[in-house]
Amino acid sequence: RNPIARAAHGMVAYAVKTGKLKKEPCEVCKSKKDVKAHHDDYNKPLSVRWLCEKHHREHHNNLSTPKK
Repeated sequence: RNPIARAAHGMVAYAVKTGKLKKEPCEVCKSKKDVKAHHDDYNKPLSVRWLCEKHHREHHNNLSTPKK
């Protein structure tokens, strides 16, 4: 649905495949299992935070929950 996001995801996948970017452990729990790249800004496609599936989901849930 978002062509900029799709392009950023593709750039990360290619950078990991070619060794330009190294997949890191989750920045929250240090797990190496199911780690995903998270973009805070799709206009900086290779600037990512590495989060496991659980913490990536929690991060997105926190973004969509209005602060009181």
